[in-house]
Amino acid sequence: MKKIIFVGGKGGVGKTTCASSIAFIHSKKNKVLLVSTDPAHSTSDLFDIKIKQQDELYKYSENLDIMEIDGEKEAELYLSKIKRQCNLMLSPVIMGEIQGQLNKAKNSPGTYESSIFEKINKIITGNQSYDYIIFDTAPTGHTLHLINLPKSVNIWMNTLIKKRRKILMLKNMKFKKKDRIEDDRVLDILEKRRDNLVKISEILGNPKIVSFYFVMNPEKLSFLETKRGIKSLEGYGIKVDKIIINRVYPDSIDEFWQEQKNNQQKFIEFIRIEFSGR
Repeated sequence: MKKIIFVGGKGGVGKTTCASSIAFIHSKKNKVLLVSTDPAHSTSDLFDIKIKQQDELYKYSENLDIMEIDGEKEAELYLSKIKRQCNLMLSPVIMGEIQGQLNKAKNSPGTYESSIFEKINKIITGNQSYDYIIFDTAPTGHTLHLINLPKSVNIWMNTLIKKRRKILMLKNMKFKKKDRIEDDRVLDILEKRRDNLVKISEILGNPKIVSFYFVMNPEKLSFLETKRGIKSLEGYGIKVDKIIINRVYPDSIDEFWQEQKNNQQKFIEFIRIEFSGR
């Protein structure tokens, strides 16, 4: 199995620069895919390339491919998939009522995250030729929600499966039928969805496959958000492997900045003590 690296952190700390640097370094000896999930894509700007269509691979070099995920497009595809499945299972009358709700769902909370997660799932499970897949993620809160999504959705899916089985059993009893519950199309879709969630949850929870890097700047607000983010991930059973301190003043600096450089060094030492062992 390939190595997957999520690069996260507070907005504006330099995640894209760090994720791109990591991808570029690994591409010298390995096949690498760099994926941006941040709505404010700047990966193409950093590499000075023009990606004609998002969600498609751009071959930057022999070993480095780049992709920027279009969240709005993925949300439309996600809802279109749901509509197709509903059309196969529901009557035109019921489908007419659901159609309006699905159209409204595009802008509802959770749809964007669910569609992005669907895309990440496809990328991870469908691109076996890469040695490394590196995700340049959106700011911390968005990333934490994505990581927790499969677990929370899986609980919901199990509830739906139990209710569907109960409905089918009662239906058989009422109409004295002996239909095989396992042949039900709705149940089949729900169970396949659950199995996919279990699979991706196992991958994301495997420290041999997945690493999380947090990017931060040597300043208080960035430090506090990083600390909260690490605590949240550990609550999900996920360990943060590396912390990258970005935007550090160079040793050769003008005297005008020297005092700020000295203060920054003190804070860096504090960060190293707080996050010792990473």
